Amino acid sequence: MEQIILILKKLDKISYNISRIGAVISGVLIALIALMIFCYIINRQFIGYTWLFVEEWAGLSMVPMTYLALAYTLRWNQHIYVDALVGRFSLKTQNIIGFLVSLLSLIILGFIIERSVNWFMYTWIDHIASLGPMRTPLWPITISIVVGSVMYFIDTFFFMVQKVLNLIGRTDVLNFHE
Repeated sequence: MEQIILILKKLDKISYNISRIGAVISGVLIALIALMIFCYIINRQFIGYTWLFVEEWAGLSMVPMTYLALAYTLRWNQHIYVDALVGRFSLKTQNIIGFLVSLLSLIILGFIIERSVNWFMYTWIDHIASLGPMRTPLWPITISIVVGSVMYFIDTFFFMVQKVLNLIGRTDVLNFHE
C-alpha cells in the first residue's frame, strides 16, 4: 500500500505543477489583455485610432483563461458549489458524496474531451478562423480547451482518489487544499 501511496504522491505532484503552469498562463493572459485594453483606450482617446483586434482577441482569450485555470481552481477548492446541504452531513458522507460527484464529473469530462478534440481537429484541418475583422485562427483557442479539459480530468481523478483515501483514513497524501 505504501508503494502505491508514493506513486500517487509523485503523480499528484507532477499534476499539481502542471495545473500551476496552466494557472500562471491564465494569469499572464489576464494581465496582457488588461494591458492591451488599457493601451487601446489611451490610443483611442488621445490618438484616435481604432484597433480592430482588441475586442476580438479579448473575447477569444476568455476561453484559455478559463480552461487553463480549471484544474488549479479545483486544487484550491475554489469552484462555486453549494454547501448548505452537504456541509450538514458527516465527514464520511461528505467524502462519499465527493467521490460520487467526482466520478460523475470524470464521465462528463471524458465526453467534453472527446468533443473538444473533434472541434480542435476541425479547426486545425479546415483552417477555421474567427468571424471578426482579424480572422484569427481558432486552433490555438480550441487546443486550450483540450489541454485544460485534460488537466481538469486528471486533477478530478486525483480529487476522487483523495476522497477514497480520506475514507480509509489517509488524509495527508495528495495536494488538495480543503
